[in-house]
Parts: sequence; C-alpha cells; structure tokens
Amino acid sequence: MGETSVWVPEGTNQDREDFKYVGTWDHPGRQSWDMVSGAAKYPTDLWMDGTLTAMALRCPYGHAKVKSLDISEAEKMEGVKLVLTYEDEELASMPRYRPAYYQLGASPLLGDEAEFEGDEVGAVVVAVNEEVCKKALAAIKVDWEVLPFILDPREAAKPGAPILRPEMNPDSNMTGNTFGAAVEWELGCAEDGFKEADHIDVVNYGRPMWSQFRPMPPAYFSYWANDPWGNPDGEKMCYVTNHAHFPGNGPIVSAYYGAGSHADKYRALSPYMAARYCDFVEKRGAQFAPVLSKRLGGAPVRYVQSRREAFDAAVPQTYLTVRAGYTDDGTLVAVQSNNVHQTGARGGYGDKTHGHLVLPPNAQGFKQTVCPNVYSEMSYYVTNGACTTADPGQPLYEPVNLVFAKMADTLGMDVTDVIMKNIKVTEPSLSACMAAAKEAFGWDEKWHLAGQRTLEDGRLHGVSCRYAASQTWGMISYNINLRMGVDGKVYMPYAEALIGTYWPDAVQLVIAEELGMKLEDVIVYYAPNYNNWQQGDAADRAATCTWAAKEAAILLKQQMLATGAAAMGVTADEVDLVDSMITLKADPTKQMPTQGMGQLAVGYCGKPKVPFQTDVIRTMNVDMCEVAVDPETGLVEILDYVVAHDFGKVIRPSSAMGQIENALTMNSGRALREELIWDEGTGVLLNGNLYDYKVPTALDQPKFEPVPVETRCGGGAYGSTGVAHAHANPGLVGQAIQNATGGDFIEMIPYTPDKVLAVLGKIAQ
Repeated sequence: MGETSVWVPEGTNQDREDFKYVGTWDHPGRQSWDMVSGAAKYPTDLWMDGTLTAMALRCPYGHAKVKSLDISEAEKMEGVKLVLTYEDEELASMPRYRPAYYQLGASPLLGDEAEFEGDEVGAVVVAVNEEVCKKALAAIKVDWEVLPFILDPREAAKPGAPILRPEMNPDSNMTGNTFGAAVEWELGCAEDGFKEADHIDVVNYGRPMWSQFRPMPPAYFSYWANDPWGNPDGEKMCYVTNHAHFPGNGPIVSAYYGAGSHADKYRALSPYMAARYCDFVEKRGAQFAPVLSKRLGGAPVRYVQSRREAFDAAVPQTYLTVRAGYTDDGTLVAVQSNNVHQTGARGGYGDKTHGHLVLPPNAQGFKQTVCPNVYSEMSYYVTNGACTTADPGQPLYEPVNLVFAKMADTLGMDVTDVIMKNIKVTEPSLSACMAAAKEAFGWDEKWHLAGQRTLEDGRLHGVSCRYAASQTWGMISYNINLRMGVDGKVYMPYAEALIGTYWPDAVQLVIAEELGMKLEDVIVYYAPNYNNWQQGDAADRAATCTWAAKEAAILLKQQMLATGAAAMGVTADEVDLVDSMITLKADPTKQMPTQGMGQLAVGYCGKPKVPFQTDVIRTMNVDMCEVAVDPETGLVEILDYVVAHDFGKVIRPSSAMGQIENALTMNSGRALREELIWDEGTGVLLNGNLYDYKVPTALDQPKFEPVPVETRCGGGAYGSTGVAHAHANPGLVGQAIQNATGGDFIEMIPYTPDKVLAVLGKIAQ
C-alpha cells in the first residue's frame, strides 16, 4: 500500500457516535412536495399582469463583429416597447462591478462582437410577447464582419493561428487562468525518475466539450416596485429571479453587479432553479432584465432564451499526453504531463474575462500518488465555440487511472493492486472503499486480463476499476444564523436557490441533533430578503455547510441551557435539552418547555481549519464498471456499475445516494454518446438541442449500485465529505472497453461504435 496518514477531526463533537436524526431516512425535503406536485414556481413560470418579453439578437456565425445596425423597422413594429443597441450608454457601461478575478479583458455586457454562434450581440428587444420579439429581431438589419474562429484549443496553440483576444494577449491565444504563459511545476526530477523505470508508456486522453444542459431554458424575470417595508432613500426595490448556489454568481448577484447598485436593493422571487452545475456563464439575461424594466417604468420584464440558446454553457475541452515510468513490481516512479485546455469564448458576467474559475484538470491527481517525480505543464487557450463553465472532475483523475490501467495491462497485474500500491491514503478510507466495491461488484469473479473473456452471446467482456478522492470542498466560510423564537422553535434562514443539493435539509438534521430539539421544531426556511446567505459550493455543502451549522447550534444550545437553568433555579451544567424540553439531568421527569423562554440568537461564520484535502487524501471512493462489447457493431453496453463512496459520515442518505446516481447517469451519457459538434467550416453548432444531443433518460440508465462507506475522515460535520466532482468523469468506461477488446485505449471520448471498431481493426481509424 502507498503512503498512509491519520486524519484528526476538527471542531466540536466531531467524534459523536449517538445520532437520532443524522444518517436516518424518511425525512422528506422541505421543497419536495412543491416540486413533485407542480406547485414550485421556476423562473420560466414567473409571470404577472403586464409582463413584457425581452430577447437579444443572436449571431449566426462562429465569430463576427457588427459593422452597423439599423433598428428602425423593429422600433416601428406594433407591440415593440423598447429596442436598445450596444451603443446605449447604460448598456455600454455594464457590468459596473466585477469580482477581482474578473478584471482582465473585461468587456461590455452587450457589445458589437459575437464570440461564438448564438452569442448575444448588438441589440436587445422588449415586446408584448415572444412572437413579436422574434419578428422585431428578424427586422433588424445587420451588416456583419465575419471573423476567423477557432473551435479547438490545439488549433489555437498552433503558430500562425489567428489571435482571438489581442486585448488580453497580443502574441498568442494562450490566456485564461495562465495569462500568457504555461503553468509549470515539478516534484523531484521527472527525467531522473524515468532513468529508474523498467517501463515507459505514453497515455493520451482527450475530452471534447459537453453541454451543461438545462432541464428548462433559463429565464430572468424582473420588475421594480416600492418596498412595502419602506425604502428610506426613495429608490424602488428590484425584484429578480433568484439567488444561485455559488458566491458572487447567479441572477440576483449578477443583477446588482451589473447595475452598480447594492444587494439590499434586490429581492429574489423564487427559491427554485432548474438543476445546474456551477453557473458561471448565463449572466447577461440577469443583468439585462432589471435595466430593461427600469427603462420601462418598472414594468415586469421576462428575458428569455430558447433551448437552443441555452446550450451556451459547456464543460471545456481538455487534451492530455502523459508519459509514465514504472518498475516491474508496479510502482510509479516518473510522470511527465502536458495539458492543453480550453477557456472558451467568455466567462461569466457577460464579458471576455478569463480569470474566472476554470478548475485546472492538469496533473494534480498525480500528487496523490507515491510517485516522487512529477512534471506538469498546462496551457489554457482561448477559443470560440460556446462559453465554458467550471470543470467537473477536478483534479481530473482520468489520466491517473488510465496510467494505472496501462501499467496493469502491460505487467499482467490486477489494476486494483496497482491502485492500492500507488495511492497515498488516509487509512482506512481507500481500503474500506476497495473492499466494499469488490464485494458488491464481485470483482474477484469478474476480473481478467485484457481480451481474455467472451460472453455466451459472443460479446466481449470487460471490467475496470478507478479511484478518486471525495472532495471536501470547504474553501468558503459558511454563514449560519440561528434564532430561538418565543414559540420555542429554532429558525435558520437561507436565500439560495434550490438546485437539487438539499443542503437545507441536511443542515436541519444536524441542528436538531446538536440542540436536542425535535426535528419539526427546527425550521430551516427560505428567506428572499436575507442577503447574508450560506455561500455554498456545489454538491458538497451538505457536508461542509453542516460543519458551520453544527458549531452554531452548539453555541445556541449553551444560551438555551443557561436561560432554562436560570428559570429552573439550577446551573447550566445540571440541565440538558431533550426533545425540545429543558430537562434536569438528575431527574429527567422534571422538564420545562422552551416556549416562552424569550428570543435567543447566534451568528456563526466559519469553516474547518484545513478545508481542502492536502498532501495526503482523507476520503476516497472506488468505482467499478462492467461492459459488454459487440465485436460486429461496436456497441457498448454497461452491465454493472458499482460505486463505493466514503462519505465520512452520511448526513442525509437520500441526498447522498441521489448525488451518486446523478453523477453516474451523466457518466453513462458522456462515455457513450454526448458530444457537442460544430460545423468546422462555419463554426455553427449542429446539435444544440435535446433531440440531436442525446442525454440519458431513465430507459438508458445502466445498473447502478451506490455503496456508502463511513470512516469519519472528512472535514465536514462529523467527519463527513461530499460527492460533487468525485464521479463526474467517464474514463472508467473506456478502461473497461480496453479490457474487453485487448487493444489500444481509445484516446477520445465518447466511446462511440466507430472508435471501438477501429480498435478491433474492423474499420480504419
């Protein structure tokens, strides 16, 4: 086994063993009924009398500039209320505010240059309905200057390629997080390590762009009205769609950044959002709607996008070449990694900035191995072809696991043995996950050397195994405010949109657990006027946000016990909270209800001292996949997919299992069918809809088996950790295909029949 370490839990009551609510089932989400019954109001559902519709002009080319606009015919059309162009003084000055990491390359909210086909550019129309909007947009006469475009970062890297962002880097297309220079780092000396290797192999891994498709097109609704609770400065209040799940992002944040106003002038209209991942891109509508509404006297304006236009947010392309050196006993001794990564057309907030979060998928995963010699070079290249959002799978475990699979194939070893030999771990996390996965999957019966098993129906049989870390993801301080009301119940407000993570429900369980309150006496509620929301991140916040909630609950309990003890004439050490009753420890029959004790409150903002997993990983997970490959058609069927995930401590089981099932559903689609395809001659996206871009449905799902493991090694509440990125990459399916065929590893996903047949030598590559 690789290097091991021991994780010491941080915070109060982290080693708690007695749980009444945490880890138990049968606690429906507070919004579950709304969603399943249809009562929930999503952005596309928001409407009120007099609502107007807004839409933007869209570019029909892969990259183009507006030379001139004639909006006169559009302005004359019946039902058109307003037409604004990029030359409008207010629009040209937006966004007014940006986070510090968005400064370089900033451009107006609505400019004259379209970064990709379908990009909002030039003009925006407000009309009585969508039909009139479309007619007005069609009536705008545009003189376009078609510009060179680049869809692939490898093309952007070539000498002589057209420079797409000269304002950011006049010399090359290398930009983004690297700002004109490749990011290089080295542990030990890779070249010295290769001298010690008995074997040296090269593994290539390519990932095309995926759509972060939405279950429904985004819609941004806004109006201005007097605040019923008063507004001392006389400015009306702006009502906008909702909050989002990441700090400094989302419609309501984007709205006040765009207009240069303040957060207390905005109110969210709905806690519901269509499911999404790290919404760093679709901000223009959120900024357009409040401005357009104000220009029309506060009238409600609904800025809409079609499903086709909602395909602008996508996971970026990345291409890696990894040279790996290892010894005969299966020990990795040297790695040299080169990564070319795409930053896309623009970042969030409607500008060209590329300092936004694009999580680097470089060779970070190799730092978690025993390999003493690792060299990494990573370059970001700007392209056209849609925006890009954050990168799931960071720090991209696919290259690490592909190297392990290649080592196992070359040496004739079981890949699980290669993993256990080379990963630095916090025990017992990896061992527990590996054992649990093997048992659930039946690994010892199914595993074989590459190309060595054929099923009775003639299909080729393959299995694979990968490891990954379970992200702790606690980089943000979580703001928790708890109040005990005169009714004796405890209240916690939040103001983020619900996107399917169910973290408010997990927080409720932890607060009730620590206080000793009945679950129904802890009210976690959506408060649209609450600006100091829990700044959470992705699917892990049920672990990380609950850590802060636990600490806050402990502080509030101290106040409640002190107040109750004083009323009973004893000291705080002599009482406890049991099922929402102040209870005398010496005589539990003597109790006092919390009702009428008065109002008590605490505010807590914090995070674990060591939020991220550092040199040695704390919590792990192991995925195993079984496939059948038809040698005549190249079709691949996933027969079994087992995930043993170390949650540290499961807070809310239904949420935990759901997160895994969601990730594996995405993986099955991305492994076998999902890929955005552009016309190479025009830069036009050819499959920007859910008919041609095929995502998995319930009928497409393979057999999944999530296996929860609890080692208490995480950094969240009670040693918990999250799911998030841990299972969001599909390379495991490719490893299983190689195990089935015995041929080369397929270097580019998705693993479509033509690529499989090429590996089998049935067709030319």
